[in-house]
Amino acid sequence: MAENERIYRRWSSFTPADIQLMADSTPREEYMHGVWGDGPYMAPYNTDLIGKRFEVEDNEGFKIAFEQTEQRWIKWEIDGVEHTDPCSVHSITEGVYFINHYCEGSTPPESHQFVIDIQNGLCTVCVAKFDSPYNAREVRHTFHFGFITNQGYTDPGYRHGFTEDMVGKSIVWEYHSDRMFPKHIYVSPTYYTIVGQLGGAWCASNPADYVKIRDGVYIFSFLEDRQAGAQGFFLMDLYQLHDVGCFFGMEPTGLTCYTIGAKGQWSETYSLSTGGKRETVFDWEK
Repeated sequence: MAENERIYRRWSSFTPADIQLMADSTPREEYMHGVWGDGPYMAPYNTDLIGKRFEVEDNEGFKIAFEQTEQRWIKWEIDGVEHTDPCSVHSITEGVYFINHYCEGSTPPESHQFVIDIQNGLCTVCVAKFDSPYNAREVRHTFHFGFITNQGYTDPGYRHGFTEDMVGKSIVWEYHSDRMFPKHIYVSPTYYTIVGQLGGAWCASNPADYVKIRDGVYIFSFLEDRQAGAQGFFLMDLYQLHDVGCFFGMEPTGLTCYTIGAKGQWSETYSLSTGGKRETVFDWEK
């Protein structure tokens, strides 16, 4: 389907001015706490990186520097302009860290996700913004696969990058023991399907990106195309079947940019997860 022939939307649209006003008006304590946040499987807030400045550059010339200054605060810099924002820092894999933060006061509203591998000196940066040409509520993002140029690292000669390792696999994720158990089916290099039960069975397919950090450690991110427009971004450790991630989007009540965590169980791609029923486990190495 050509881009100028997109399916007509059945939900009301926001204007860019609406989105900006709602983002600017959402209190910090609200946008950092969402319905799936602070569950029993979310990794603790991490302090390992406090006081360490990371200067990151990708092969296309994108540069960013950032430093965790306190447990829930980050200082970052692009093009010589410095900012300070609340953040969340978590680690589920030794030597790999996930940072999420909203860029307060940004126009259009913007958030950053960092995945840092301190053992190899690599960092993936995701820049997410409300800048869709189709609908102001939809988030779009750009990945930058960078190398840490300070802290005494030597360029390893490779970068994190997109992968097809996940294609054909499926995981049921549990965020809360008494709530929805979404099943993610990683159907292609650029799409995934979610199946779940929340007031009735439902499913949807959305554009997705998969990035390999290490063996068994991946980023999975999706964009809600023609739906509520949010970005989901997850760092997954498939040996532990544990993830940490975030949602960035706009609800009718305001901005959301909060972190979440889940435990998972391998599932067959053709079966339906219902009511949290655990499915047959299969070996990741198969």
